[in-house]
Amino acid sequence: MPGKVTLKVIDGPIKGKVFTFENHDAFIFGRDKNCHARLPEGDLEASRHHFILEVNPPAVSLRDLGSLNGTYVNNTKHGGRRETDNPQDADQSRLPAVDISHGDLIHVGRTVIRISVEVAVFCNECGIRIPDTWKSASSPPNNVCICPECLKKRDKADALPVVWTVHCQHCGNDVSDEVSLGRAGAYLCASCRRRAHMKPMQVPVMMSAAFPKDPVSGKTEIHGCELGDLLGQGAMAMVFKGRRKRDGLDVAFKVLLARAAVDKKSRKQFEREIGTTMRLKHKNVVEIYDSGSSGPWFYCIMEYCPGGSVARLMFRHGGCLSLDDARPIMLQSLQGLSYVHQQGFVHRDLKPENILLTQENDVTAKIADMGLAKSFDQAGLSGMTLTGAFAGTPPYLPREQLIDFKYVKPVSDVWSIAATFYRMLTGAYPRQGEDGQVPIEVVLSGKTIPMRDRDPSIPLDLANVIDTGLAVSPENRYQSAGEFLEKLREVL
Repeated sequence: MPGKVTLKVIDGPIKGKVFTFENHDAFIFGRDKNCHARLPEGDLEASRHHFILEVNPPAVSLRDLGSLNGTYVNNTKHGGRRETDNPQDADQSRLPAVDISHGDLIHVGRTVIRISVEVAVFCNECGIRIPDTWKSASSPPNNVCICPECLKKRDKADALPVVWTVHCQHCGNDVSDEVSLGRAGAYLCASCRRRAHMKPMQVPVMMSAAFPKDPVSGKTEIHGCELGDLLGQGAMAMVFKGRRKRDGLDVAFKVLLARAAVDKKSRKQFEREIGTTMRLKHKNVVEIYDSGSSGPWFYCIMEYCPGGSVARLMFRHGGCLSLDDARPIMLQSLQGLSYVHQQGFVHRDLKPENILLTQENDVTAKIADMGLAKSFDQAGLSGMTLTGAFAGTPPYLPREQLIDFKYVKPVSDVWSIAATFYRMLTGAYPRQGEDGQVPIEVVLSGKTIPMRDRDPSIPLDLANVIDTGLAVSPENRYQSAGEFLEKLREVL
């Protein structure tokens, strides 16, 4: 556990409420019954869904959700809209996430919330966590992080303690103030991270400091593979085409940039997590060949799928696919997901972009990104991943994944892949917000439009199967991809 975040309501109608987070989670504040902190209906200074906090200890990020009055952090207003604004437009254009620190105060009307962040401290010499009862002995001034056992092993009583400092891997600046106490290791400062995410062409330049170049080709070389052209970029990673030098095999490189300090413990945790995922072997799951890291950069070497993604295929076909084109993709992707569920995994991020095709003719569909985001997250390296999704409507997110983020099960993947099939066949999303609804309200309402209301030409039995996969209540859906696959085979 990298730390603990506590939210204490110190003023307002729900004064005295305390919320504690020790793992990655989401927290919704407002007047709606689905909010984790719910204000009385009469408190009109707060919107029905006012703001969302993403907590990934020790990091905390806040995003106003298009509220009328905005959200104040330490008396600075964030978000909000003019009365003439459409809430959806305001939510998409002017409501960036705000990093929250220990001691910050969040104000919404009369409600005041104080944020407390407790950070786990690890010994700089042996790497074990230093219990709270030891901190007085092990953490005197100057950020000394040495456990009592290691202090005893010092040869000289007057030996100088190891002082915790962190420098940016790219620019070299001391960034100790940015990084959680005890999380010493390779790191990029906030300025370099912003440049990396805003300007993709700078990323290979920044990576050159961490990875060597082949003396003949001049290309960046990682783990015996040459890095090629950029294939795509997401919120937390970039994908490059590559070539394995020992056999000439084309591969895909997914490169992730740690948004938290990388200590030895975090690196080992990522290796353990991704090692479990690498054991997944199925013809309809993208295989991970290898993984590794250098400084703040983490990477996975994966199977290359030259046919691109289902999203790309849909674009080339005018936004949706015929049933003949979609049929093998639906069945094969469910075969892969069924295997994943049988192995005890949940994907959590299924969408057309994460179903890849081996080739355009004689297509084989494969589930991609299996476990990668979760592995990065479990190691405490990912920083924020949810709040950025609310720049627009999250069309493949089941309602319960937002309300009970920590407890996502295979039944949530069923909703996401059913939404993917719906989009493939109709060119539309299953949910459609009413005028004035902010995106989060669309998700929380759970209401979907029956498939044949979108396209009456879709066979009734097929539409019924996919609509069942999109049921609002998890208990009314297929409970796993295997059950969904069985029903889909019957109608196809």
